[in-house]
Amino acid sequence: MRKLVEQVHKEDIAAIILAGGQARRLGDKRPPGGKAECIVGGKSLLRIVSEALVPVADSVFVVGGEPLKISFQKQIYVKHISDHQPGSGPLHAVRDGLRWIWLEHVRPLPQFVIVSACDLPTINPFLVLELLRHFPKQEMLTQWAIPQVGHRLQYLFSICRPTLLDPLDSFLEAGGRDFGGFVHALQKVESKSVHIIGDRIWRKIDPNACAARDIDTATDLTVYTKPTSH
Repeated sequence: MRKLVEQVHKEDIAAIILAGGQARRLGDKRPPGGKAECIVGGKSLLRIVSEALVPVADSVFVVGGEPLKISFQKQIYVKHISDHQPGSGPLHAVRDGLRWIWLEHVRPLPQFVIVSACDLPTINPFLVLELLRHFPKQEMLTQWAIPQVGHRLQYLFSICRPTLLDPLDSFLEAGGRDFGGFVHALQKVESKSVHIIGDRIWRKIDPNACAARDIDTATDLTVYTKPTSH
């Protein structure tokens, strides 16, 4: 077993990549298969994010988007999960991923689950490991650790326990939809349930704010795809 940090091994980690969404703001730059197929530096966004997660996670679950095109991964369990409620937002997709881990995953239940959007072209294994390092593992009441970049919480690059599924189910069934509302609901029940990795700490880990550099628009994509000058 490969030890990552403290008493945590690679076999204890799973990852969910959120690859759904319409990506309408990409306009004519949107590939037929969705944002995850956008090419940056000769690789799809899905492959870039997968490669950042693979050194840390034993299993990767891709929720939404087109069926997997990650044939380059030979040594890791990769599963495509259909988005059960397309267009319902990323919080529903997180639930789909956690449900699969609980109900369908044949391996032992992981201790921790990395949650990542598919459109973070500059994340890397170091940042993924730092998420794991900064999860308060001895605090069993903590369900979710989220880095803060500036004044914004980066829900779509975070780490949780699989047990986050129960309160997430309840929140969505009650009509909740947004991440901020879910964090508030969790903290209302138990103040230690959410651990914020504060901006001052995260800035030292991620000085270039890679966790917040997502691709939403055609202009964002152009930043990463424009030819380099010689």
